[in-house]
Amino acid sequence: MKYFTELQERRILDSEGRVVGKLHDMGVQPTGRFPMSKSLIISRYRRGRRETVAVPWDWVKSLGPEGIVLDRTREEIWKSQYEDPGLLLGRNLLDHQIVDLHGNKVVRVNDLRLAEFDTNLRLTGVDISQKALLRRLGLTKATAKLIEAVGGEAEERTISWHYVAPLELRGQDLKLKVTQSQLSELHPTDIADIIEQLDPPQRERLLDLLDNFTAAESLSEVEPGKQADVIEGLSEIRASNLLEIMPPDEAADILSHLPRDKAERILNIMGVREAEVIRELLGYREDTAGGRMTPEFLAVPSSYTAQECIEYLRDNAPSAETLYYLYVIDDEKRLKGVVSLRDLLTSPPSEKVEEFMRRDVVSVHVDDDQEIVAEMMSRYNFLALPVVDDDNLIKGIITVDDMIDVIREEAIEDLSHLGGLELSEISPLTSLLTRLPSVVITLLGGIGCALILSAFESRLLSLIALIFFLPLILRVAQQIGITSQAVVLEEIGGRELAWKEVLLLAWKELRVVILLSLLLGLAGSLIAGLWEGQFRFGLSIGLALFVSLVLSSLVGISIPLIARRAGRELHFAQMRFSTLLMSVAA
Repeated sequence: MKYFTELQERRILDSEGRVVGKLHDMGVQPTGRFPMSKSLIISRYRRGRRETVAVPWDWVKSLGPEGIVLDRTREEIWKSQYEDPGLLLGRNLLDHQIVDLHGNKVVRVNDLRLAEFDTNLRLTGVDISQKALLRRLGLTKATAKLIEAVGGEAEERTISWHYVAPLELRGQDLKLKVTQSQLSELHPTDIADIIEQLDPPQRERLLDLLDNFTAAESLSEVEPGKQADVIEGLSEIRASNLLEIMPPDEAADILSHLPRDKAERILNIMGVREAEVIRELLGYREDTAGGRMTPEFLAVPSSYTAQECIEYLRDNAPSAETLYYLYVIDDEKRLKGVVSLRDLLTSPPSEKVEEFMRRDVVSVHVDDDQEIVAEMMSRYNFLALPVVDDDNLIKGIITVDDMIDVIREEAIEDLSHLGGLELSEISPLTSLLTRLPSVVITLLGGIGCALILSAFESRLLSLIALIFFLPLILRVAQQIGITSQAVVLEEIGGRELAWKEVLLLAWKELRVVILLSLLLGLAGSLIAGLWEGQFRFGLSIGLALFVSLVLSSLVGISIPLIARRAGRELHFAQMRFSTLLMSVAA
């Protein structure tokens, strides 16, 4: 038994025993139960550039530990015009994802198992084990001994090749799938993983194999950025059928990313009730509570008894997004209270819901920003929040899983702002213009530091040793300033601060910095004094370090506090500017 990654980079020898190059890749017949070897891709470096050539497997004379010997000369090999290498193991299969038919999940091809027949090789299976990764790193033996030492066994997992069915071979780009009967048994998340790997025509063919319910469930699991692309490739009738089955909030999100005329045509084909709900959701901005909510919630009149509520749940639970809470409304659908399932099940059957419901309901407005919703859900540890309009009419709910997506999106957005970037498909010129201001600010700050140092040129020249400690002072001061800024930002969170709170926060952080600066100043003084053998020099460095740290920290503390007192968020440009002020102060 051989493995493809063990053959990769093996030497290729010609008929005269000369080294021709190394095995770069290997091709097999794209058909057959266990595909036969068809070609070799040989590589070599010449004049600093890698060259490759494909040769037929028929040229292979022998396979051995010293290398793969061909029955042609080196000159004949590099003049080969072979143009049909077949299915390439390295390019088309290795590290690609494939469906594990036994475990019904998507796994990665970590290696390829080959069986040797004389001078031919057959592809017999794919290795999906962690052991294959260790083999590729050359750690198999050492790891196996370690596992055996603790009483374990190095597990090897392979899928026989005849369980794998190629979907389509376009050029050299192979996508893999399972057969139709096996596909319907997979979890929608696994089907979504397969859909994301396919080209638009292949996606449509794959969805044609699924019933509407399975296709809709799978589409819900596809990455949000690709859902609209999938729907756009379907016929309008099929698209409307799938969107009707999906939760209304997800359907609205997908339609909002389609061209307006296409979305309108799909809505016109839908049922009147479904289209009406989705149109209402499309009327809200995507980053608001209204844009994030789902209208599929459970609400009962305040006159219902506990027993009636339970019967209502039994009849309507399948259509609800979640069963965490039961909301109580009046005759005009105004939100009056909320009941947890625990309270409902432990209350006497004849007791009216208005008698044991919670009246102090925490809710959000349809126009509230999604960040506010996420913060409230985190603060109160709710699994869902009701969304109301100006008249306190309940319009929908937002669930915790929706907020997880929001938190992730906001984190990515914040990181992009911190880097002065926009994480979207933009032109190089736009990207350049976006980053240029931050680079210019950095350049100006560096010039400012240079001007300050030039003012002390004579002093620096008379005592060169001072220059040795400048990087230390600048780096430590900047680090202290950034840390102080981060601590203050964490303390203030999303609060609006009065001047008294600003001063208290500043003094709290400054006390810590002063103590830390004293310790670092003493350490710096001792190190510098021993370095130069002069007490006065060490004292100067210690004092400089102490003052620099305090000044830098003051900059880091003051800028976010002033920004928040003015009712503004601290953005990337301000943070970059404050960092430069820290360096200049130091």
